[in-house]
Amino acid sequence: MTQNRRVHSFEFLHIEAEIVQLHQFFQDWYNGDIDFSEENFSRLSNVLADSFKLVSPDGIVLERLPLLDGIHQAHNKKNGMRIWIEEVRVEHWFDELVLATYHECQDFEGNATVRLSSVLFRKKPGTPNELEWLHVHETWLDRSNV
Repeated sequence: MTQNRRVHSFEFLHIEAEIVQLHQFFQDWYNGDIDFSEENFSRLSNVLADSFKLVSPDGIVLERLPLLDGIHQAHNKKNGMRIWIEEVRVEHWFDELVLATYHECQDFEGNATVRLSSVLFRKKPGTPNELEWLHVHETWLDRSNV
């Protein structure tokens, strides 16, 4: 994992932890390793800004509520899915905003994919790592098995 030298290591650890922990939530949710409950699901819903948008690797723009609904319905529907994060970098830091990039790796039913993701965070006290997800843009790096 890499970091921009201008970012204090404590702040970088919060950013890296948020990215890794949220993707661990996705893996656990999809695999049914955590119970289907609003309390567990709030790990996701409480950190996505009301105006959150995701640009998928295929160029589809997903807004917060439809995205949350789709993930909510996918509980325990992708048994055996693995998700891990590599190459976290803080690209820019603007007062309360942070732009970071990372590689999101997935393996499901023998299909491995890697995407380069950019995330815009805003500092938000009261969330697990004091960060709120504002925007994510994903681009395929390896589509050999898609």
